Amino acid sequence: MKANPDFLQNAFSYLPLSSNGLFSLACLLIAFALLDLFFTRAIRFKAVHGLVLLAGSALVVKIAVGEAVLLGRSQGYEPDQPIKFSHRIHAGENKINCVYCHTGVNDSRYAGIPPASLCLNCHNVIRSGTNTGKTEIDKIHQSVDSGTAIRWVKVHTLPDFVYFSHAQHVNVGKIQCKKCHGDVENMGRIQQVSDLSMGWCIQCHRETNVNFDNKYYASYKQHKALESGKISKVTAQDIGGNNCSKCHY
Repeated sequence: MKANPDFLQNAFSYLPLSSNGLFSLACLLIAFALLDLFFTRAIRFKAVHGLVLLAGSALVVKIAVGEAVLLGRSQGYEPDQPIKFSHRIHAGENKINCVYCHTGVNDSRYAGIPPASLCLNCHNVIRSGTNTGKTEIDKIHQSVDSGTAIRWVKVHTLPDFVYFSHAQHVNVGKIQCKKCHGDVENMGRIQQVSDLSMGWCIQCHRETNVNFDNKYYASYKQHKALESGKISKVTAQDIGGNNCSKCHY
């Protein structure tokens, strides 16, 4: 009989335990089953030991694999920031374009964090916030006056072995910010919406059509196939977007 790890994890879901708690519980059950099987022998039927060992092992493997897959991912990460900055107010209600603050997004790997002096373009005049009054905006002035940078907490972080360019995606690929960052215009405090995993990126490359009107793609051979009707579209995958060396080199 083969135990279904999904069924087993659902069977334990009513317990007020985290994955760590379930993992510990499964290990204890395995230990008790082995102890009773070889030493105490309180349970007469060995099939019970086998069932406990099989079920416990399946649950341990399920949790271990799941946690390993999630290692290093920060989906849902929403840290406190040194200033209570609201994207809902700035990008949503006031319709400030993302590029006004994140100036590197079209020409650089990094979107960039705006200096406090850029904030003063508006906040030299606007000295009181909608929700927070003067306290939070005063922090901007204190930063500029003292020459001390605001230490924002980075939310979206890729591993060091991954190459990612905002310019390639936003400027050349014409990808909208919300494709990766979610509905920022309705976020008070920024949160990581996507898991930013390799599988997530690869799936996007498989599905996303490339705009071949961009001069960047002028030399690509797919132009002839498009003109002849041999193909109807070109995805990022078709032009090497899923080659390992594109992101890891």
